[in-house]
Amino acid sequence: MYNYIRKTIGSGVYRNVYDIGYGYVLKVAKSEYGKRCNWKEVYLYGTAPCYVRRHLGKILDYHRDYSWIMMKRYRNQFPATRSYRRKLHRVSVNLRKYGIYPFDVVTVAGKPKRKNLRINPNGKIVFIDYGNFRDRR
Repeated sequence: MYNYIRKTIGSGVYRNVYDIGYGYVLKVAKSEYGKRCNWKEVYLYGTAPCYVRRHLGKILDYHRDYSWIMMKRYRNQFPATRSYRRKLHRVSVNLRKYGIYPFDVVTVAGKPKRKNLRINPNGKIVFIDYGNFRDRR
């Protein structure tokens, strides 16, 4: 799997993200907490209702110990406009109605964390890093 890595496109405290080409990324855990974040993303994507799943980055494959997950790559940046901030707020409120609490999506000042958000080709908001979301279902 690691032979296909083209370049590092992101790095966090617990995981590294690599472009593996063909529109896919590989999230590799650096620690046990990184594996837990990978597990959370796989679990949420697999068990979330359709409304929630359409806002989560698509997971294509994962290792059984959650040391890595392969996801679809979303290239369209989250726009810094008032209308998209409002849409993000509405999506977050609706996720809470389903028992999923999005964390690490906005700053303390209330501004969107654009590195964790993307827009799909249809203009819908997609969370690309949802390993810190809380599941209260």
